[in-house]
Amino acid sequence: MDQLTAQDPRRIGPFEVLGRLGAGGMGLVYLARSASGRRVAIKTVRGELAEDELFRVRFAREIAAAKTVGGFYTAAVVDADADARVPWLATAYVPAPSMEDLVEECGPLPVDAVRWLVAGIAEALQSIHAAGLVHRDLKPSNVLVVEDGPRVIDFGIAAGVSTSRLTMTNVAVGTPAYMSPEQAKDSRSVTGASDVFSLGSLLVFCATGHPPFRGGNPVETVFKLLREEPDLTGLPAELADLVQACMRPAPEHRPTPAQIQAELAPHLFSRDGAGEEGGDWLPPSALELIERRRRPAARPAPQPPAPPAPPTPAPEAPLPPVPSAPPVVPAPYLANTPPNGAHAGPRAAESLWGAPAQPSRAQTLDPRTGTHGTAGPDGEPVTAKLGARRHRRDPVQEIQLSGGPVRIGPGPQAHTDAGQAGAPIGTDWVRRASGATDGGSAPAEPAPEPAGGRWRPWRFRMSNDVWGTPLVAGGILFISSFEVHALDIATGRRRYKTRDVAWAVAVDAGRLHAADGPHLYTVDVADGAERWRSSLDGWVYSLDAADGVLLCGLRGGGVQARSSANGAELWRAEDAQQDYENPQSGPALVGGAAYYYGGGRLRCVDARGGLPRWSFPVGEDVPSRPAVRGGQVLVTAGSAVYALDAAGGAQRWRFDAPVVLFTPPVLDDGPSPAVYVADYLGTLYALDAATGRVRWQARTASRQGAEPVVLAGRTALIASGDTLYAFDTADGRELWRYSARGEVVGAPAVADGLVHLGSRDHSLHTVDLATGRLRWELGTKGELTGSPVAALGRVFVSSKDRCVYALDAVYGTAVPEQR
Repeated sequence: MDQLTAQDPRRIGPFEVLGRLGAGGMGLVYLARSASGRRVAIKTVRGELAEDELFRVRFAREIAAAKTVGGFYTAAVVDADADARVPWLATAYVPAPSMEDLVEECGPLPVDAVRWLVAGIAEALQSIHAAGLVHRDLKPSNVLVVEDGPRVIDFGIAAGVSTSRLTMTNVAVGTPAYMSPEQAKDSRSVTGASDVFSLGSLLVFCATGHPPFRGGNPVETVFKLLREEPDLTGLPAELADLVQACMRPAPEHRPTPAQIQAELAPHLFSRDGAGEEGGDWLPPSALELIERRRRPAARPAPQPPAPPAPPTPAPEAPLPPVPSAPPVVPAPYLANTPPNGAHAGPRAAESLWGAPAQPSRAQTLDPRTGTHGTAGPDGEPVTAKLGARRHRRDPVQEIQLSGGPVRIGPGPQAHTDAGQAGAPIGTDWVRRASGATDGGSAPAEPAPEPAGGRWRPWRFRMSNDVWGTPLVAGGILFISSFEVHALDIATGRRRYKTRDVAWAVAVDAGRLHAADGPHLYTVDVADGAERWRSSLDGWVYSLDAADGVLLCGLRGGGVQARSSANGAELWRAEDAQQDYENPQSGPALVGGAAYYYGGGRLRCVDARGGLPRWSFPVGEDVPSRPAVRGGQVLVTAGSAVYALDAAGGAQRWRFDAPVVLFTPPVLDDGPSPAVYVADYLGTLYALDAATGRVRWQARTASRQGAEPVVLAGRTALIASGDTLYAFDTADGRELWRYSARGEVVGAPAVADGLVHLGSRDHSLHTVDLATGRLRWELGTKGELTGSPVAALGRVFVSSKDRCVYALDAVYGTAVPEQR
């Protein structure tokens, strides 16, 4: 929940706008109220969509269909205007926690509570389907829970069953962790059975606390959805049959919402004294959370002007090794928030260096238990276990009307004005290891430093979820959070963000290229100035950029090449049909040529002209992204590795593994080069690049991801499960292994003698490349997304706590006196 900005409207139709509720692929969502005081949620439409007359016709149809949705368990449409300058749709606002909030704060729900909620959601789906709609984004955050049952919200990406292209080209369709397999392949053809699959996924989350499909990024999640069985760990046996029925691969074999209700009815009405209220089903902690969210926010009393911010503290020395006696750690410090929560300039990042200790609180580290002992103002000790796998979310503040002095949203945020630039914000970060030493040679490129002095670690908190792996170019960190945000590496401040959603991103030659689905746009890396914009007749699912060419993969088997200078079309192809359309399998620009797969063949064409060079049959298995080296092209497809002549496509050699190879090939640069691949059982193969013969192979553990082997000098690194393995590239001898407390996320980043890896234990681990010993560790409040990136003597990583982190690669959150 965010305060209104100067650009936000103060009225939409007959409603007074109070604040922002969020953002989506189609536009912004606001909290508003009517003249009588009734609160509503208003979804608005982005500017370029509002200018599309065809979209307005479709939006009007969607409004008409949504108004017919009735039923007790849906949020009713209150008003709408498809002809307004900015079209909008208002639905009843429900002040209640979402199912996501409920489960995250209170834990998995009891079996009876799950049945009660699922029965209500099934009834809501009956109402939605009866109106000729398919929800298409049924997930925990789109189900609100009140005392008398669930409320299904957000029909923003619903599409008419009979007019399935109603919103396909205008919004992001579905959430990978909860969508159905047929929706992942082609969202235009889904039916109500797709919502039933999503209901089964939602049931798994409600009963276990985790979704049935989990990947380090949306692409990996879709990959698991299409190829693997759902993760039902922790699911009570009483619910297993219903989940399996809802999540059957064939849509026609899934039960209808009415059949689900009939299945659950005997369980709900057989218990003596049980009624329709949540108090009969939900645990006390859940009822308490519902009650807290139900209370309306009071308008705050007028506040005196905020006092001036205290001076920025002097830099501290690097953290010393942990002594035998417990050291005193400064408590977090919150900078003053300017009136109205306004930002006079670019949004500030949160600084990670120490701050003056407040006299009322002090934190100490117990060397025996590894806990913080915090003495509060009343002298009572409070402990917090270091390295906890999961942190409870910060309580969300009540909604404040526009102009109120209290900021909105969970957790500490950085709010600065012109006179407070650089004021520190306290964090709850823990640097768990000590005694860091120099990690190797200095980076090849000098790291950017702030104008005012030495660089300091920072974090930046987004208003929405972040995803993917950060990109670094020109001293700027690019991160996707609906839009692409450009953060200055030196200061951690945001330089700019794109004005449109970006589902595919590429950076090349000083330009940032992005696609919001049916549109491409390009901005300058330095200042975000838009250079050109173009509409495509399809939905872009992958984007690659090199040598002045943009290569787009389009849903349904299309490929388009555009000039990165002005967006002009260079060539197109329509023969790229495949079963799994995701960025990893999309068209690629490698070694001056364009490669794409379709119809069982890998095709190589001229990058700028599109003239065919050659094609090679690889069968039904979608090949990996090609690697080109020494005049040959290497790809993996199924259980085979192919080495092809780069000029004519002739096969030079082929290696067949016993099982499927998930990873793309990786080549080293040694005098006798080798090719490294790994299969899903965890076997690592080193193949002779000239002949394809096996030089050596090593065993790790079964692995789910498709991340490639990472080479660092004479060391080959590969992650399997929660363990990172290091092997000598000469003979395959295992050098060391490092185990985290959760599954490794993405691929490790290696630079200057250090290895940085993320884990599902919510932490970033940095270990020594030579020994595998832990150098330092950073704990966050969410699972890490994508892979960490090491560059310029820094390491960058993003987390599901909506934060982007920038650390010193050698010292973590510490600030050394000298680099």
